[in-house]
Amino acid sequence: MLSIGMIGPPVLLQQNQKIFSQQTSFLTQNIHSFPLQNTRQISALDGLLITGFHPHDYARELFRFRAHLLSRADSLSFFGICAGASALGKNQLLPLLNCKTFCETRCSCTTSILEVPCFSRSRFAAFFLPAVHFYETGPNLGILCHHPLRGPVILRQGDILVSSYAAEWTPQNEIYDYWLNMVWMLKNSREN
Repeated sequence: MLSIGMIGPPVLLQQNQKIFSQQTSFLTQNIHSFPLQNTRQISALDGLLITGFHPHDYARELFRFRAHLLSRADSLSFFGICAGASALGKNQLLPLLNCKTFCETRCSCTTSILEVPCFSRSRFAAFFLPAVHFYETGPNLGILCHHPLRGPVILRQGDILVSSYAAEWTPQNEIYDYWLNMVWMLKNSREN
């Protein structure tokens, strides 16, 4: 069983729980996802999802759990979605990514067509709100999706995956399978 903690606003956490319950991969048959509420839960986590429309959607909880999460950073897989992706930049609350991030919260919802060959066979429309920018990217970052106007949209660094688009609102959920596979592989490597 994979244990996935989540930090973010209730509406997005509910949507993520729904998506996790619909995952059909053989690796993800048993997923226990829950809003992270206390430090005791952190010791049992395999992965942490951080999401939000605005940094205030996760900042209080992330600040509260910061020391515990940093102490477990090598044994956890992280997934930052939308504003939650900006929390993982080296200039932010949980500085794990080798890049800086900026969350432009005063922008309207927009869409773009994305193509991500590593986990999706077809193009899909992605929703962006807010605009999250990744810059000063280090050489150890893998850019899984680059948009001509937006720059890097999906990045991976080891067991960390970040997406500047709102994956919860996108009909294609392959990015969740991709991340859950990362979580499963990290957990399997710890157990063997």
